[in-house]
Amino acid sequence: MSSRQRIYVGLAVSAGVCSGIALFLYLRHRRQIALSKTPNANDSSPTRTSLLSSLKSRRGRDYDDITSSEADSAGSESVRFQSGGANIEVKIPGGDTPLTAEQAILLTRFLDENENDIDLLHRILTNIANAGTFNENQVYLANAGCIERLRELLLTTENETTKCKILLALNNLALNEHTITHFSDLVSFVINLCRTTPSKSLVRLYGLNLLVNMSVLEHLHNEYIKDINELGSLIQSTFDNNDETLSAGKILVNLSTNKQNLENLLKLTGIEIKTIVQICTPKKKIIDSDESSKLEENLLRYLTFYCNLAETIVNELKLETKNQNLWLLDPIPYGQGAVYFELFDHDTQMSTKSILRPQYQSYTINNQIKRLRQAMDTIRQIQFDSTVSSVQDEFDENEHTPTMPDSSTPRKNPTTLDELNPIDDSLNNLEKDFDEEFADDDTIQGGDSTPSNQSLASFSSALSTNENNTFTSPDK
Repeated sequence: MSSRQRIYVGLAVSAGVCSGIALFLYLRHRRQIALSKTPNANDSSPTRTSLLSSLKSRRGRDYDDITSSEADSAGSESVRFQSGGANIEVKIPGGDTPLTAEQAILLTRFLDENENDIDLLHRILTNIANAGTFNENQVYLANAGCIERLRELLLTTENETTKCKILLALNNLALNEHTITHFSDLVSFVINLCRTTPSKSLVRLYGLNLLVNMSVLEHLHNEYIKDINELGSLIQSTFDNNDETLSAGKILVNLSTNKQNLENLLKLTGIEIKTIVQICTPKKKIIDSDESSKLEENLLRYLTFYCNLAETIVNELKLETKNQNLWLLDPIPYGQGAVYFELFDHDTQMSTKSILRPQYQSYTINNQIKRLRQAMDTIRQIQFDSTVSSVQDEFDENEHTPTMPDSSTPRKNPTTLDELNPIDDSLNNLEKDFDEEFADDDTIQGGDSTPSNQSLASFSSALSTNENNTFTSPDK
């Protein structure tokens, strides 16, 4: 074969290779376009990841993000439903694309018209949960009455799977300042639902997460405070499960950021710092790093809760000291074992500080421990200063209390030295009576009847004030 023929063959092979590569790239491009037009709710592509990341960055608060993909998810599906006596095929929007206002109304209609079809109802709830990850969808669904309808279903259904899917949908719809106004009168029901549901169940976990999300904004805080005792019982019941303990801690942190809740949060019982530290401190025997990190995350939430309370107390006490209205120093409204005594009782403070040591691997936990110890010291110092001030005020009040003269009988003006000095006159009379009574008693030795100079000096010293004002510190 000549060199020219070899060149022709090489060119032909190169052209074939290039054509094959071009065809492959073209087909791949067409496939990507087709996939982008039919999104799946379970898809974990970079597009979906970036959308969810941008959504989370817009929220700005610590929400619990739960999508239905954590359980099971149905993407965009065409379903038939009975409407107006005719079978109409309607495509349910998936969770990867924003809804329109009309589509949100359509999904809400599905809830009403397909309540008895459990499978279809579950697919609709899944799509609502996925759609609720977008802020625009949350507003559209709320305006369509979706939240009210979900609440009615949650109150009436007995199906555990249906409850889970409703709670998932409500979790995502609670992430908006507009939609949270539609959640009124739901807090009490969810608290009771979690209390009566067995531990480690999905219904209980999703219910706790819904309580977390509803407590992020202050709009519903009054409903938590109204059922503060039931909430305390629920929190105590979560200490056997790490995931539930974490959710309960998040609820407390969210409520503690609102100083209006201070008085009622101090009434909670069963949340002693000693108990929390024992439950949430990783043991040396634990080799699993994931388990250890979960325990430390739980501990961080409860330490943050106590730090928020303690710092709010310090600010309130400083303000009340100026106004002379120290209601926080009155322990009467608080029962035994209340959070109040963790921060105000001296013995409990000392016990707490003995176990709170910055000995953890997490810098954030160690920093929170330092904050809490400093706040406790400040509270105790304010208590001490308030006690000293009240004693001093009482002493000054007694000292300056005027004595009212007896005006029932007229008094004459003193004219003699004895009348000018009635005390000296009384002492002289007492001395005369003493001498007359014991004049013949041989057991009494004669001598000066007045006290010695040393005794008078001791008496004076015992009643003298601390001129140097050297009070002993409570720590010493």
